[in-house]
Amino acid sequence: MKELRYITINSLLLLAIVPLSLVGYFFAVHHESLFFIYECLLSIIVAGVFILAIIGVVKIQSKLKWISISILAFMIQFSVLSLFLGPFTKYPLFILYYFIAAIAFVLFILAISKVDKFKFIPIIFTVLSIILTLYMILLNNLWGNDLS
Repeated sequence: MKELRYITINSLLLLAIVPLSLVGYFFAVHHESLFFIYECLLSIIVAGVFILAIIGVVKIQSKLKWISISILAFMIQFSVLSLFLGPFTKYPLFILYYFIAAIAFVLFILAISKVDKFKFIPIIFTVLSIILTLYMILLNNLWGNDLS
C-alpha cells in the first residue's frame, strides 16, 4: 500500500503544474512583477516530484517501480526543456533534448510493457513527450530564420 502512496503523491504533484501554470500565465500577463512566485512554486513542485520519483525507484519493489522510472524520465525531459526555454537557449541543447527524449521514450515503452496497473501514466507521458518533441522540432527548424 505504501508503494501506491509514492505514485499517487507524484501524480497529484504533476497535476498541480496545470493550475499553477494558469496562475503563472495570469502573473505574466497582468502582474509581471509577481511572476517570480510562479517560477519559485514550479521549481519546488518539479524538485519535489523529482525527489519523490527517486525515492519511489529505490523503495518500490514491485512492477510499479516502472511507473516511478517513467515519472523520473519525464521530469528529466521536462527539466531539459525548461532549461532550454529558460536561461540556456543555446543551439547545442537541441541535441541534448533529443537524446534525453529518446531515452525517455524507450523507458516509457518499457514501462507500458512491464506494468499491469496504472498503464495510463506512461501512456500520457508518451503523448506529452511526443508533443514536446514536435515543439522542439519546430523550434529547431525555425532557429536562425528571419520571420519578419
